[in-house]
Amino acid sequence: MLESLWKKILRRKPLSLWNLAVPFLWVMSVIYRLLAWFNRKWHREKIQLPVPVISVGNISVGGTGKTPVVDFLARSFIEEGFRVGIVSSGWGRQSEQSFIEPGYRVQTMSPTVTGDEVKFLAMQLPEAIFAVSTSKTTAAQQVVNTGKVDLIIVDDGFQHYPLARNIDIVTYDAAVPKRQLKLFPLGVLRESTQALKRADIVLITRTNFSKDITLLRKKLSTLNPHADQYRAQFIIKELVGKRQRLPVKYLSDKSVLLFAGVGNFSPLRKQVDALAGDLKYALELSDHQEYTEDVLREIKDLASQNDVDVIITTGKDWVKIRDFDFGCEIYYLVQTVDLDPGEEKLVARLQKALALDKRNA
Repeated sequence: MLESLWKKILRRKPLSLWNLAVPFLWVMSVIYRLLAWFNRKWHREKIQLPVPVISVGNISVGGTGKTPVVDFLARSFIEEGFRVGIVSSGWGRQSEQSFIEPGYRVQTMSPTVTGDEVKFLAMQLPEAIFAVSTSKTTAAQQVVNTGKVDLIIVDDGFQHYPLARNIDIVTYDAAVPKRQLKLFPLGVLRESTQALKRADIVLITRTNFSKDITLLRKKLSTLNPHADQYRAQFIIKELVGKRQRLPVKYLSDKSVLLFAGVGNFSPLRKQVDALAGDLKYALELSDHQEYTEDVLREIKDLASQNDVDVIITTGKDWVKIRDFDFGCEIYYLVQTVDLDPGEEKLVARLQKALALDKRNA
């Protein structure tokens, strides 16, 4: 409810009554800035681990594409023979229970315990070791103590200051409108863009939705001329259901209902609209949506009322609703990262920087 109201204020028109809420959000953003400043100053001591640590984070709330990047990096290192640990707080889960388990076991756990993103990653990465705790530092220390990892990838670690990292990768969403680039909750920023000075690598995601990617690249290069810069698009390659995998062209003559609980819904809707024969309805839900019986029945009713052939959602939503009968076909979208310069260049850059060639068994 609060997230929905907040998004309405952010997306308000110039003469909207939602403008009356702006002064309140401005005051809250000042308080948020002070709290963030104290948090950074409080954690000056950094805990060093005996294995390399890569953080994949962002400076804005909502989805910037961290999960596909973590998936791609972990898969790339696993294919090179490295043992990968993935550390997460399991954001959105309903449990504070910590755990360390291989992906093939996390697959069998409830998303209320793991978090939706962790469970989805585990489905893609059964060989990885997942460490989930309210403290990412604690999780990282515990997974290192198992002696079963050669490197750690911290999901959403850019604002987690106690843990030292060897490489900070920041995903910067090019699809976010300029007017929303203000500090939360007046805008979507968790930190000001000046925080990008701490980044070693900046991945500009959803570059195909940027109004002027050249100008944006110059701006980010000015903020941090030392960071390597990559441009990233998320390509939908296939659809996955309970019993089959299909190419995306399957949607070309189908009527579709899309629903998803993601931070930035608009780019996803545009992607599906371009693929579908007829996108009849697009339902935006809260990020890390809790799928109660009422929500599931609402989606089922919308599918029936709009007489759709197929329901489409994201992987992290799928893990929470896969067993519900919607009365028609339902699939999640498999998104892969397309980097410019290429993915191989990024992986080689990381291996060299972390001297991982010495660790390959």
